[in-house]
Amino acid sequence: QTDVCESADWYNSKFIVSMAANMNMTRTPDVHFISEARTEGTKFVVLSPDFSQIAKYCDEWIPMQAGQDTALWMAAKHVILKEYDIDRQVPYFIDDVKRDTDLPFLV
Repeated sequence: QTDVCESADWYNSKFIVSMAANMNMTRTPDVHFISEARTEGTKFVVLSPDFSQIAKYCDEWIPMQAGQDTALWMAAKHVILKEYDIDRQVPYFIDDVKRDTDLPFLV
């Protein structure tokens, strides 16, 4: 078990975000899945304070500074919840939230 996703599944992705990782250095045997996914049209974004080795392959490099990553992901979560769960309520999601999460207690 690891703290990261299965690298082979990157090929099936349509949007990949790399944050705080330099896969060319740390996951050398797996990094080819990124280039293969990009060949198939996957968008690849890197959040990194420096233009690292992996950033040179990305579609978009966002030069994050310390402390900005939390604000970025909170904003992304806000958009996802608002657009997909408040503005357009899906019965499957509502049922799942009521049965399998503690989300109702967060309100």
